[in-house]
Amino acid sequence: MLAHKSVCILVQQCLHAVRAFSNKPFRYDIIGIDLGATYSRLAVMEAQAPTILESEGGRVTPSFVAVDNKKNILVGETAKYHAMAYPADVLFNMKTLIGRRYNNPEVQKLMERVPYKIIRGSKEEPLIEACNEQFSPTQVYALLLGKMKKVAETCLVQSVSKAVIAAPVCFSDAQKKEIESAGKIAGLDVLGIVDEPIAGALSCKNINNGVIAVFDLGGSTFDVSILEISNGVIKVKARNGDVFLGGEDFDHVLVEYLVEEIRRIYSVDISGDKVAMMRLKEAAEKAKVKLSSSLHAVIDVRYLTVCGLGPLNANITLSRSKFEEIVECLIERTRIHCKNCLKDASISVEEIDEVILIGGMSRVPRVQHIVREIFKKSPSIGVNPDEAVAVGAALQGALIIEDQRKFLPGRIPLSLGTETGAGNFVRIINRNSMIPIKASRNISTFYENQGHVCIRILQGEHEIASGNKLLGELIFTGIPPAPQGMPCIELTFDVDRDGILTVSARDKDTGEEAAIKVHSLGNTSEDYVKMMVKGAILCGQSNVEKSILNQIRSLAKIKISRIKNILNMKRKVVSEKLLVETHRVLTDLEKAIDSENVSLVKLKIDAARSAEYDLLSCEWDDESDESDESDES
Repeated sequence: MLAHKSVCILVQQCLHAVRAFSNKPFRYDIIGIDLGATYSRLAVMEAQAPTILESEGGRVTPSFVAVDNKKNILVGETAKYHAMAYPADVLFNMKTLIGRRYNNPEVQKLMERVPYKIIRGSKEEPLIEACNEQFSPTQVYALLLGKMKKVAETCLVQSVSKAVIAAPVCFSDAQKKEIESAGKIAGLDVLGIVDEPIAGALSCKNINNGVIAVFDLGGSTFDVSILEISNGVIKVKARNGDVFLGGEDFDHVLVEYLVEEIRRIYSVDISGDKVAMMRLKEAAEKAKVKLSSSLHAVIDVRYLTVCGLGPLNANITLSRSKFEEIVECLIERTRIHCKNCLKDASISVEEIDEVILIGGMSRVPRVQHIVREIFKKSPSIGVNPDEAVAVGAALQGALIIEDQRKFLPGRIPLSLGTETGAGNFVRIINRNSMIPIKASRNISTFYENQGHVCIRILQGEHEIASGNKLLGELIFTGIPPAPQGMPCIELTFDVDRDGILTVSARDKDTGEEAAIKVHSLGNTSEDYVKMMVKGAILCGQSNVEKSILNQIRSLAKIKISRIKNILNMKRKVVSEKLLVETHRVLTDLEKAIDSENVSLVKLKIDAARSAEYDLLSCEWDDESDESDESDES
């Protein structure tokens, strides 16, 4: 099940608002890509409407990559055709693999379902083997994106270098970064990664203020999202879903049924024949699609396999009712996820203003019936489920090109954050985040009884705070006396749609607050951003080493402060010998802090811990304390 979190993104309020940008023939030189698990689609925004681009005679491109026996790379329709004879050398469903580790449960589950071989890489990443060649999921993604780029250039008769790519709502930042890397390999400048449900909402012509449920049943995953739209801002209130609930899973159970039917009718077991299974899967997929508009479909596969009586010609008639019976358990799982999503959003079905269907599987009549049952209303008829995501991505791309802040925010060019007590840089808002955006984290004091903290507002990509640009400082005062690390201060970075940064701090115990506005994020030109990123990369290893040293030094300083406090409290009960030894340990630790030797600092911290233990073992002398107090009075 997918966890949910609240996310805000600013979007255009409706399609006619986008159309108002231009009233003359014009084509944006940016494409929107819906890179599905089994099929991909392309769209481009022209002056009056988004247009789906055709590929190889159709409006979809199979998301397949193959390697033939001559080591040629095949992508798209030719790769899918190659799978009929060489299923083990054809790669698909990269969504489950990209950005994940080999031992991820979802990767392990996929290994049981696909004909190609998935192996463990040297960095614990999954690698795919095809015709004795190894590929990373990112490389396969790059080949698919390269194919989409060529399709776009053929259709538009011009070069294409910019794209907005849709990604599953469950994708992590790491997975989205891998998509960006794949785009770069393919020669595309990925200007944005848009969540599929948001792209679906963008494609809706009637998008207005209100609450929308987006039901996304695609090729490999199911996602349901509750979106709240207010004044052009979409807030994702809740998300839920399943990465193994999509068209592939419907195909899987249908193929299992057909295998049993072939065994029953023809007394032949084809389950061990990979080529026959691949051909049967293709026929099952076509029948599934046909049953969305017909009551019956014929699965007719000539020369499916060879048995004792010669070639087997399989011919099976499948009714819609039988198909619905076969897949009912899968469809019912969507009901569970929808109910959980509504619960997470703390919202009732009566509060849902509109339901949008996206993903090819949402065309199945039984699925639409379940959706009506769940949400107590019919889905929107103004959205094409197959093409909604690509259209939404194209609209997002057009808005980026137009640079209309009224409708679409820009991006954070460089990470924003603050400096830790150890001198390291902690990111609050990551680079390339869409604005408006708001993020918080808790901070505390570095020393005992620290009455104020100086919050340095930094911009950059260096792990060491001093390597980044100082945008301003917020002095937060009025912190009550407390041990080091005890006060809980909520630090919030809030960038509005105009790019103005507000940094605020609030003591969770006292309610004390302070804030500062940064009206300019400084030089954010492309050249400057590239220079800062490149500098951070070049200094990467040394920064990591220095970051570790800073952390160790920070621990050492805290230890010194703590021991001095103990000495102050127990000054009357500590023996002269222990006092001298403790001062020696503190001096050694202070000298080690000034060195660049991490091992030496660790060694001296251990010695300080031992001295601290000895101090804490000293018994309190109550009489001495009372006598001392009497003298002072």
